[in-house]
Amino acid sequence: MPTSGIATLFFFTVLMVTAVDISGQAVGGADGARPVQGDPGISSMLVLEDTAFRVLRDYAEPGATRRLHAHNTATYQVFMLVTGKIRLTVEGQNAVDILPGEVVSLPGGASHTFTNTGEVTATIVEVFGKAPSR
Repeated sequence: MPTSGIATLFFFTVLMVTAVDISGQAVGGADGARPVQGDPGISSMLVLEDTAFRVLRDYAEPGATRRLHAHNTATYQVFMLVTGKIRLTVEGQNAVDILPGEVVSLPGGASHTFTNTGEVTATIVEVFGKAPSR
């Protein structure tokens, strides 16, 4: 295939991939998530458990709020929004609006809450650091 043909094929492949709108989709199969007790419209699932970290995928329906909570055994927490729009509040700090693709780092054990302020299900990936085993 001539170089111009490869470039054209690449262009159309990129165009097709970027034309897919995932903003209204719960990425990764929300059907495996379990409701979070006491927080209507919030569900969570364990994605990966490792000796050094744990990964969760959370889903928040439009308008749903995850009440103030902390992950007391976490040495750090990374919070990444995949779909939707949320407002995250870490205790003692101003609330921040988070959009898809944005990542926020929280200190381990920080009390926090979030609300889905968008019109679609928010998909959140959280990574929690673990203290080294002795």
